Amino acid sequence: MLTLSRSRVMGLVLALLVGGLVLALWPREEPSVEEAITRKIVQMTRAAEEKDMGALMEGVSERFKSGQGWSKDQVRGILLAQVLRGQWVRIFHTGLEVTEVSPSKGDFTVRFIFARSEAQELEQLARESVINAWLVEGSFEKEQDGEWRVVTARHRSLDPRDLL
Repeated sequence: MLTLSRSRVMGLVLALLVGGLVLALWPREEPSVEEAITRKIVQMTRAAEEKDMGALMEGVSERFKSGQGWSKDQVRGILLAQVLRGQWVRIFHTGLEVTEVSPSKGDFTVRFIFARSEAQELEQLARESVINAWLVEGSFEKEQDGEWRVVTARHRSLDPRDLL
């Protein structure tokens, strides 16, 4: 039979706590600009699919300007229209290319394919589905709070033939 004294239990708890703190506070290597921007695009794509506009817009800078002159608030409205239509939304990104401009800035090009459907049943899926595709080019910057956010972007609609 194993008996532990109070001092041994406290020592074990303290050792586990110190070990956890060391692991949590240990300096981590910063991801590369390419990796940081790729992660951010994946996070924003998932947020859009989950229709979580707060998380999606967290990735857009307050300084944002689009090629069409749209502000962050205007982009929010356009994304709401794209994301909230339909029973479900699936977003694919392809052809992602990221170029480091500086340690705190990177340019990107990516194709987004939005698939939406109002279908309630499988039999309706084909006739109730809509697919749109966009080429988006822009820049992310690492802001004062350490978060990467898109600061500029321009887009153009793609023909389905451009996806292949």
